[in-house]
Amino acid sequence: MKPRVAILLAVLAAFCFAGLESKVTEYDLANGLDVIIYVDSSAPVVSTTVFYQVGAYDEPTGKTGISHMLEHMTFKHTDRYKPGQFARIVRAAGGEENGFTATYYTGFYETFAKDRWELSLELEAARMSSCRFEDDVFQPERKVVTEEWRLGENRPTSKLWKVYEATAYIAHPLGVPVIGWKHDIDNYTCEAVADWYHLHYNPANAVLVIAGDVRPEEVKARVKKHFGRLKGKPVKRADFYDLEPPQQSERSIILHRNTQAPAMLIGYHVPGIRNKEFYTAEVLEAILVQGRTSRLYQALVTRTGLATWVGGGDYTTRDPGLFTIYITPKSEKDIPEISQVIEQELTKLKTELVTDHEFAKVQNQVLAQDVFDQDDISDMAYFLARCQITAGSWRFLEQYPDQIRKVTKAQVQEFCRHYFKTDNRTTALLLPKKEEK
Repeated sequence: MKPRVAILLAVLAAFCFAGLESKVTEYDLANGLDVIIYVDSSAPVVSTTVFYQVGAYDEPTGKTGISHMLEHMTFKHTDRYKPGQFARIVRAAGGEENGFTATYYTGFYETFAKDRWELSLELEAARMSSCRFEDDVFQPERKVVTEEWRLGENRPTSKLWKVYEATAYIAHPLGVPVIGWKHDIDNYTCEAVADWYHLHYNPANAVLVIAGDVRPEEVKARVKKHFGRLKGKPVKRADFYDLEPPQQSERSIILHRNTQAPAMLIGYHVPGIRNKEFYTAEVLEAILVQGRTSRLYQALVTRTGLATWVGGGDYTTRDPGLFTIYITPKSEKDIPEISQVIEQELTKLKTELVTDHEFAKVQNQVLAQDVFDQDDISDMAYFLARCQITAGSWRFLEQYPDQIRKVTKAQVQEFCRHYFKTDNRTTALLLPKKEEK
């Protein structure tokens, strides 16, 4: 990145996020619904996002994946909409919609032209309050989820990530796949899914974000019209931040699958978003694994040709997580040398301070990415909702640039020394299956 371009991007990031507060209106309905309005009139579109504070994080043993199963069911049938009608209504209005389940939340969104966005409030209010659960709809949908699980099992890299996380965590819910374990999926009942819905889907457990070409006062009136009548009931959520015990010895696993391409995952436990070191990890990610100019890409792909790809990064949010290095070796025989090169690069970070030029470049790369993330209005709605749940406030986005600028080269070095240790490492290898003799 040329110096003048890097400086321009840094200034642009500061300008964008300094002005974020002027674009955001936040308030709560009497029923506890957390509402965030983000005004951006650059295009005549509006994206509506609803996040519920429920995900894999909240699921007890025996009910893993039930939040994901519930997400599927909420598209099916409400008191107002028949099965399949939800999606047809959105398409007929020229909009787009989707839903997703994650560790800390379940989310839904619709994006419409500005003259019809209120339709999203009608749809989401119905989803929040009047979903119906009938066994003749539930049983086929469970088969869909089972097939989704099977496809993941048959994708070698998806399976690699699953066993990697299950090996790295011995206590924390982050070790459990969001889709759940197969035994639990097989034993879901329609009644159990309905109970999960009635416990978690209500205004006091949700964040509603309306982002786009809107006027806040008009939004407030429409939100009250559709959601104000709903009853809210706060849901007490467990906090597992300190649940995972410190790792005291290296862990490793080898997965053999029908694949032509080997893969490597190397991870280290690091703090979550509620720890200031999170920002150090963000800068370190850009130094080590993000993009073709990163140290490991240069070392393993550009200079030596030992790998065809290097990526990864700091996979943490609300709780401590894993800083993961992902490598696709050119060949299985190159894996020992790849491991040696990685160790050499990590040792450099522990013993030598990053140069001023490289440090300024990667800090600006991190800031620039956040500017680019604002280009899509639905992405912005997603980030605001996610930060509200995982970081405690949407203002995390506003504070992020200053926190990144406060990171020092010495902090990066100390972070590497403290966390990139053998006893804190989990390695997972994907290797081609060998024929048994």
